[in-house]
Amino acid sequence: MFSHISHNFKASTTFVIERASSLDCLEETFAELSTSFTTFQQNFQCIKQVHESLKEFNKAFSGFLYGIKMNAHCVEFPEAPTKETFASFIQRRDAELLTPTPISKIKTPTPISKIKAPTPLPPKKKKINKALLIKKLIKKIADSLPSKYRDQHQNRKNVELILRLLCDNPAEGKYLQDIVKCTELPRGRCIEYLNVLINAEHIVKLSHKGILYKLIQ
Repeated sequence: MFSHISHNFKASTTFVIERASSLDCLEETFAELSTSFTTFQQNFQCIKQVHESLKEFNKAFSGFLYGIKMNAHCVEFPEAPTKETFASFIQRRDAELLTPTPISKIKTPTPISKIKAPTPLPPKKKKINKALLIKKLIKKIADSLPSKYRDQHQNRKNVELILRLLCDNPAEGKYLQDIVKCTELPRGRCIEYLNVLINAEHIVKLSHKGILYKLIQ
């Protein structure tokens, strides 16, 4: 008998433990549900505040509209000139025409002899851009050279460099040693480019305390 009671007690205890453990699984879910309901309630409180604000705005705006409506009924505002307006304007104009002008305010015409003729402005001098003129001259000379010195990039660049030196002081010219020193080109190359320019009749070669090259102006 005692064994039977012990067996029943053990079975009932096991059932209670299993039931408790199954409810423990739902504890986290119920906690999340509680949090969601709390958030839901807070959102409804925000919606309630918005509703109250709209209600106050509607009251104020309805009062504003009612005031405009009452003003339209009480104040007469014609949107065009009336007969009284025209009559007032004509009366004011006639009064101005009948009022004599004081002699002191009448302007005496200035004699023609005292009228000064406007001084003519001196013509504006156009600024000459020397650098631009030199650039155009160098391009014109380079374009007139043979194709070897006109189309090949390096040869054209060297010729333009020599021409730029000669354009710095065209009246005095440049000595051969100065051209070689400034351009840093071999002496033979410089003589070759200078001879091409001489043959094209753009520069002249002079003997004056050395070999001097000058640009033909």
